[in-house]
Amino acid sequence: MSRRIITTFLASIIVAMFFLTSAFLIISNLQKLELVSEKLETNNEVLINYMEATGIDPIVLLRSANESFRMTLIDERGNVIFDSSGKETFENHLLRKEIVDAFSYGTGSDVRVSESLGIQMVYFATLLPDGRFIRSSMESGSLDLGNQFTKYMAVAFVLVIILAYFLAQRISNYLIEPINEMTFATERIANGEYTRRVSIRRDAELGKLGMNFNNMAERLENTFLENQEKQNRLEAILKSMNSGVFAYDNQDHIIMINPFCKELFGIFGDVIGKNIYDIKELRELIFMLETEKDAVEVRIEKPIRKDIRIKSAEIYGERVTKVGTVVVLEDITDLKKLEKMRSQFVANVSHELKTPLTSIKGFSETLKFVKDDETRNKFLDIINDESERLTRLINDILTLSTIEQTKTAKHEEIDVAKETEQVYHLLLPKAESKNITLNLTQKEPILLYGDRDNYKQLILNLVDNAIKYTKESGEVRIQLDKQENNLRLVIEDTGVGIPEKHISRIFERFYRVDKARDRAMGGTGLGLAIVKHIVLSMGGTIDVVSEIGVGTRFTILIPIRSLE
Repeated sequence: MSRRIITTFLASIIVAMFFLTSAFLIISNLQKLELVSEKLETNNEVLINYMEATGIDPIVLLRSANESFRMTLIDERGNVIFDSSGKETFENHLLRKEIVDAFSYGTGSDVRVSESLGIQMVYFATLLPDGRFIRSSMESGSLDLGNQFTKYMAVAFVLVIILAYFLAQRISNYLIEPINEMTFATERIANGEYTRRVSIRRDAELGKLGMNFNNMAERLENTFLENQEKQNRLEAILKSMNSGVFAYDNQDHIIMINPFCKELFGIFGDVIGKNIYDIKELRELIFMLETEKDAVEVRIEKPIRKDIRIKSAEIYGERVTKVGTVVVLEDITDLKKLEKMRSQFVANVSHELKTPLTSIKGFSETLKFVKDDETRNKFLDIINDESERLTRLINDILTLSTIEQTKTAKHEEIDVAKETEQVYHLLLPKAESKNITLNLTQKEPILLYGDRDNYKQLILNLVDNAIKYTKESGEVRIQLDKQENNLRLVIEDTGVGIPEKHISRIFERFYRVDKARDRAMGGTGLGLAIVKHIVLSMGGTIDVVSEIGVGTRFTILIPIRSLE
């Protein structure tokens, strides 16, 4: 580009100099012609004045005139009477321009090639009183500026070209430098260096160009940072999602996949840009989506057994044209488990409710036909027992439901010794009725903050169960102490014990180790489930150790938190 600017500038200078020189020569030539014409006119006036003053014959006067001029005497008919060139035969000059003008205006001039001499001449004619014409002429060659002038012009031309070259180079550098700087800046920006800027020039145009470039670079940087921020937020969202997401374009190339999706199918490495059909696990999903319009639920076995729901949606660009497809994989494994647990819970509740209701209905209908008072009272006692059992079951279901649905935990001050002692005195008569020793041991005062009613329910269920499954003359021990920053609650009995295969399931709803025995003892199958939920709601843990025929020990650890 610099060479083009220099070449264009020099060409412009040369053309300008050519026209200027031509104009100078033309103007100089015209001035010279005017001066010569004035000189010829003066010569004619001098000769005419001399002739009028002396009365000398014009021919004699013209022969003695200045030899630097060619003198001609022409009569009124245009015939040449005398010519100082020595030529004797001439054409008629009546129609020559200078003669025509002199005839009309008294004087006339012309520049042309002489037909008699064959060279360019300057003519000036003056009309004499007697109707004849006296004409002076000179060769136009005498107007040549000469070799010296040509040399000067050539030297000046060369000097102007050299100066113009250096000036053009300087101008080119001045113009190209900011362009080169902007070119370098654009290359750096294209490589990710968005903070690159150019210097602002003093010139209005280049300064404005630099300012516009920097403004554009700043807007580009802000746009990039905004897009980067959006991309980071999107990546953070995708990474934190518990659903798999991947997308592919119209050419079936993967354009996005989140970590959960890769973990779900055991995909390792970078798969961005790969064809969706080259990845076996994803290819099978695409085939399923092509045959189903709505969401599809499938179960995968590897690397982890999962139930997933698949949905897809098309991605549209700015011109409302499809640019790809996004697929969302929702992990519904836990949802399926919850649905199964809910179904089992409903079935268990229905079964548990059905048994006492059937007994109540059956015996109440039978009472219509019983007239014996003893039998009637026996049936009424059975109906009363089943009603109480039904009431306990409903109360336990409501308690469990309340604990599960409570979002905001209470922060009441709980005097552990006081509340535990209340439960102790409440259940002591029941223990004494079976000749069971009930012991309460507390080493130091302990305060908790939480739900007081839940804590009492926790102690009540565990101690009641211990008394229920301990044989006569047995022992139930309640121990309270601190372990680091936790309340340790130990409830130990000398009861029948729990088989090891059942320990992992005893906290499930309606799970019974011995169904017949549990029902006979009035159990609902929800006591330990309630205990577990209360312990979890208080941020604690529960551990069970049991041995058949020896007894069972429940150990609960609950963090001691301050009131916030």
